[in-house]
Amino acid sequence: MRASLIALAVTVAASMIAPGLARAHSEHAMKPQPTQLAAADAHAGHAGGHANHANHASHANDDVKLPEDVVVRFADVKLLDQNSRERSLKADVIGDRIVVMDFVYTSCTTVCPVVSAIMGEVQQKLGGRVGREVALVSLTVDPVRDTPARLRDYARSRGAGAGWSWLTGSTTAVNDTLKGLGTWTPNFEDHPVVMMVGDGRSGKWTRFYGFADPAMLVAQVESLIAARAATRE
Repeated sequence: MRASLIALAVTVAASMIAPGLARAHSEHAMKPQPTQLAAADAHAGHAGGHANHANHASHANDDVKLPEDVVVRFADVKLLDQNSRERSLKADVIGDRIVVMDFVYTSCTTVCPVVSAIMGEVQQKLGGRVGREVALVSLTVDPVRDTPARLRDYARSRGAGAGWSWLTGSTTAVNDTLKGLGTWTPNFEDHPVVMMVGDGRSGKWTRFYGFADPAMLVAQVESLIAARAATRE
């Protein structure tokens, strides 16, 4: 989109300059019109907005890495869920449960809706275990805009049921949380497209890159549940 706009700008500029050279002695030949300047500014701003979304979407098209086990750190901060309740991610939301976690922001129109759809399929596949032994967690990367009310509306639009928490908070609290999970970026629109599956009891976490297959995420949940069962035998 940006390249085509630049090419268009060059073409327009050329069409404006050529007649001016032909009328070099005309005092009005090279005077730009205000409407032309305003249109150029509008196109530039519009192109910038598309570029930000394009950069975000490009992360999903990068060479997809294989899932990898990671070490996470939970920041000692309080977050807010979609019902405006103050929650600790580690103690209150995760607790002793198996967790599937994603990272989105509500104004995203590219990859985030896909990620939320993947999480929705995970919710459907896990059924009644969500909310009991399994927790689903969506953490915004845009806490400035994503208030609890906005997250609540977004969650409803995605068919989120009980046991699926949507978290926001102060910019400092959210950024510290993202840094501890290894998913923070200076520009939230460039955040990595990743999902995580972990065990709140054992501390084992696996990171999945790109658009993870819901079946693969559920298989990892089942693997963690099986590992728990094996330790009780």
